[in-house]
Amino acid sequence: MTTVCLIGNSHVANLKLALPSVQPDFPDVRTIFFASDGTTMELDVVLGRLVARTGYVRERMAMTSGTMGDIEPIYDAYVPCGLTLSSVRAMRTYPATMQALRKAGRDKDATAQDLAAGMAPQILQSLAFDIATKLRRLTDAPIFIVATPLTAYERHTAMWQRYESKGVVELLAAAFDLACHSAAKDIGAVFVPQPFETVGPNALTTRPEFYRLSVEETAAERANHAHMNAAFGAIVLRDVLRRIVATFQAAGSGNPASS
Repeated sequence: MTTVCLIGNSHVANLKLALPSVQPDFPDVRTIFFASDGTTMELDVVLGRLVARTGYVRERMAMTSGTMGDIEPIYDAYVPCGLTLSSVRAMRTYPATMQALRKAGRDKDATAQDLAAGMAPQILQSLAFDIATKLRRLTDAPIFIVATPLTAYERHTAMWQRYESKGVVELLAAAFDLACHSAAKDIGAVFVPQPFETVGPNALTTRPEFYRLSVEETAAERANHAHMNAAFGAIVLRDVLRRIVATFQAAGSGNPASS
């Protein structure tokens, strides 16, 4: 039996909702969820495990996981989900990056690598990468990092119209993907991009049929990112679990599910 530990904020809920429909496809995988809301998931390494900084978060982690609330290095794979790893946050670095490139006379031929370099500090500051980095200190188990779902187009219409008029949406999407892959590789983890079938015509947005709320309600929400439904969660969870199973199959006898 392969045990998979998923760690997240409210954006992990769509994965948990999807579990009943996905689990039958993975009879040799057992999942456990540790979650807390918003940006509260601040954890530290204490006595060989990840421990919440506050009692409130530890209680939330205990409630969602059915454990005492600490994350131990006993699972076969780990999946930090959401946790402020955000394309919208990363994109906020674009103006400063372009200003620096303009001073260097390179703004007309900016590359995804240029923009990714600007995004890197924001990505590394995310709770997802903070937790993944601390996990790597505790375990050699595979770590798969899942970003917050790409936002709803309707949530940031003016911003998207501005970037679309500049013709840089695809470039920004490529930069975010590159920056996440690079940061994950540096800590011996794997970044899992959002499955293509969930991505909207704008490469940094999610298709409306995957919103948890109606388009009108989603547009009225105040957060940067919209929450997604169980159909979205099923696609993402299935993709992640397939990657995990494939990793252990490639290791042959090292597959915990075969032991």
